[in-house]
Amino acid sequence: MSLRPPRQPLEAPTVVHRAAWPVALGLSPLLYAQGKWVRRQVPRLPHAPSPWEGERPGPSPLSVLGVGDSTIAGVGVKDPLHGLVPQFSLALHERTQRGVSWRSVGESGATSKDILRSFLTPALATPADMVIVSLGANDAKDLKPLGATVSRFERLVKTLHEGHPRAVLIFSALPAFYLFPTLPQPLRSIIYAHAQAIERSIRPMIESFPFAMMSPPPPGYHDTFFAVDGFHPSEDGYRDWARFALEDALERGALEAIGAR
Repeated sequence: MSLRPPRQPLEAPTVVHRAAWPVALGLSPLLYAQGKWVRRQVPRLPHAPSPWEGERPGPSPLSVLGVGDSTIAGVGVKDPLHGLVPQFSLALHERTQRGVSWRSVGESGATSKDILRSFLTPALATPADMVIVSLGANDAKDLKPLGATVSRFERLVKTLHEGHPRAVLIFSALPAFYLFPTLPQPLRSIIYAHAQAIERSIRPMIESFPFAMMSPPPPGYHDTFFAVDGFHPSEDGYRDWARFALEDALERGALEAIGAR
C-alpha cells in the first residue's frame, strides 16, 4: 500500500526562486555582513540535553527515528522531551494508544551533505517504523547550490529506505524564512527564495516514492512559536509542529502503509 497523495498540488520553483542563488553571489559582501550581524545579535542556543531517546510502553509498539539538523537536536528547549521527535512520538502514543520508542540523530547546523557524510551509520543502526527528517534549512541558509542539494536529498531518501525498508519517511517542509524576525532584508528574502527553490524541487522527488512524503508548508508561526533566539522553535513551537506533522501523516495513511509492509 502506498501513502495517499498530498492534499496540496506540487508547485515547481519559479524563476524568482531559482534566481536567488545567483543574486546572492552578486550581493555576497552585503549578505556576509548581514550574516555576521545576525550571529552577533542572536544568542547561540545549545542542543537539548541527553537522552535523545525514550519510550512509552504499550501494545504493538512503533519506533520513530529523527534525522537532521538543530530541530532534530532540540535546539530551543531545555528538556529533551519537548523537542520535535519526542513530541511527535508522544502525540503518536496518545493518538494510537500503542507503544512508542524514539531516538534522534543529527546536530545543529547540519546540511544534507553533513548528514550523508557523518550520520548515516547511527541513523541505520536500529530498525524504525517512521523516520522524521528535518533538514534543508541550513542548505538554504548557507546558500548551497540547488542541483547538488537536490541530488543529496535523493540519495538520502534512497539510503534511508534501504536501511529501513518497512518505514514511512516523513520529511518536514523547509522553514518560512520570510517570517523569521531575526533576519534583516535582503538576506531574509533571498534565503526564503532559495529555500523555496530547494523545497519545490525536492518535494515532487520525495513524493514520487510510495513510502515517502513531505509535510505541507507551515500555516504560520504564532506568537509563542519561537525560542528566545527568534530562530528555533520553543516548547510551544515544537509541540504544535509535531502535531501538525503527525495529523498530516495519519491522514495520508502512514499507519496503514506501515502495516502493509
